Amino acid sequence: MSASAAGPSFALLEANPGGSPAGHLRFEDENGETYLEPFDLVETLAEILTALGQRAHVYDNGWIEIGDDGLFAFPQLVEFTELDGGTIRTASTIQCNHPQLFPQGLFEYQHATGENFDASIKRGLDQWARTDLMALLDAARPEPEHCMSMRMEFGGENGAPLRKRRVVFGPVAHFGRAEQAEAAGACAVDGDEDSHDFCPCCLFTNSLDAFQPLLDAQGVFALRLFASRDHENGECQADCRVNGEDWPQGLDGLRAYAAAWPTAPGQTLEFRKQYVVVQDAPE
Repeated sequence: MSASAAGPSFALLEANPGGSPAGHLRFEDENGETYLEPFDLVETLAEILTALGQRAHVYDNGWIEIGDDGLFAFPQLVEFTELDGGTIRTASTIQCNHPQLFPQGLFEYQHATGENFDASIKRGLDQWARTDLMALLDAARPEPEHCMSMRMEFGGENGAPLRKRRVVFGPVAHFGRAEQAEAAGACAVDGDEDSHDFCPCCLFTNSLDAFQPLLDAQGVFALRLFASRDHENGECQADCRVNGEDWPQGLDGLRAYAAAWPTAPGQTLEFRKQYVVVQDAPE
């Protein structure tokens, strides 16, 4: 991790609900006395990135340059909640900008739970660094180094220009085994051997009609895909966002895909979550 006085001048997105990346939190102890606890999400994220082997260059204005492909990140705290038993649930956002690919910026949420604030916020940022970040870094490269990708062509007939798009599929967070259900926040990346057949493109391709407008459009779109199924009552839920904002067009397809998942013996709740980047294909 390195630091520099200069920094990029990216504007923070108005749709991003995140607040300050650093400050003090107010807590109350068992005697009713309040105390302040400092936090610094920029420092925390930079430390996590460095521990994972990523180059993290921190600027004085809080932006972190990650790696050597032009990707910048800015974390912000949204809220934290004290739960029964003393655990803490946190919500944060990370805005990412790339001077050429998406200079206007995009953001995504990180939700986590931990035994205290530090443990919770670190869990959320660490999962982002292991999943969403991989897709963003590979989107900034001519050829992905870690993620599966798909190239698609449109047009080229009757005088229409030929357009080439690329989809980069980030790692899949999967929660599904019955014995995992008791471990709060547990998830496995890329599934497990006992799950039903699944590949990194399944969440996207099984809802392809909903995302066709993004394939037809120009620019970069980062998709948050989430689908879950309660195997006891068959209820299916979904969440879909594009560049951090809700994309309700994708919900029906994701729920229908979750409804098709078979139930393994003893299985209760199952979910899959993924970050997918749609962009123009590099030459």
